[in-house]
Amino acid sequence: MTDEDSGQRRQPATDAPLHEALLHLLDRFQGRDIRLSDLLDAMGHRGFGFVYILFGMLAAVLPTGLCSLMAVPVLLFSAQQAAGHARPYMPARFDGKRFPAQAIQSGLQRRQHWIRRLERFAKPRWAPMTSAPVNRVAALFCLLLALVILAPGPFTNVPPGIAIALFGFAMAERDGLLMAISFVTGVLGFVVGLSALIATALLVWSWIGQIDLTPLI
Repeated sequence: MTDEDSGQRRQPATDAPLHEALLHLLDRFQGRDIRLSDLLDAMGHRGFGFVYILFGMLAAVLPTGLCSLMAVPVLLFSAQQAAGHARPYMPARFDGKRFPAQAIQSGLQRRQHWIRRLERFAKPRWAPMTSAPVNRVAALFCLLLALVILAPGPFTNVPPGIAIALFGFAMAERDGLLMAISFVTGVLGFVVGLSALIATALLVWSWIGQIDLTPLI
């Protein structure tokens, strides 16, 4: 393979809108299973953005319990980015699971309407807001939001999950304006999610306090 051919194969994953880059990549895996590490390697410098979009969206739409599981990879990858890693990596012991490429591609196509709307808004701008130090601060935000999602409860997943996905789009498209919006959304998502968690804990505590334990004594 020539350097020119290699560059043409890498271009969709580095320059095209993220949605198109993913579909192009999955075309190459048609009829085969794919690991998360395959996607991370192909996404290159956009890898962190990709995982935040993927698991942020899943955390926002999955029911309570399942959404908490989506917080685990966000914790893993946000910790890597906050520590200064340029690209996400999947530890070998967690990379055994494979997924049908066709199933992932179909899922993207079903949700492409609103993804394309956000991609039309996102574009490279406000470069200082997408610098490495800012991205590391954003990663810390994502880590805090993932901790809120990890605790099951009503409304502890949707606002934080949306905020994490927005951070992902801002990083992947190098959009400083969207990054600023993501920080505002992240603060709101953290406050709403944490408030819901505290309210749930108080309700449970109140319910426990009303239980008559006299017959058990």
